[in-house]
Amino acid sequence: MNVEILILFINATLVTVVSSIVVIAILRKQYLPVIKEMEKKENQEESTESEEKRINSNI
Repeated sequence: MNVEILILFINATLVTVVSSIVVIAILRKQYLPVIKEMEKKENQEESTESEEKRINSNI
């Protein structure tokens, strides 16, 4: 087997893996606070709805 072709294949694979890791790290850094904020709002809405149901069931 040609060694140069093997080196090119390994190089392409490494570049793909490294670039994927970099993109994932950047996206997590940028969007993780937004996701946590949205989850917090969702949890607040769920607790408000469950409290309203509890109040209505007591009436």
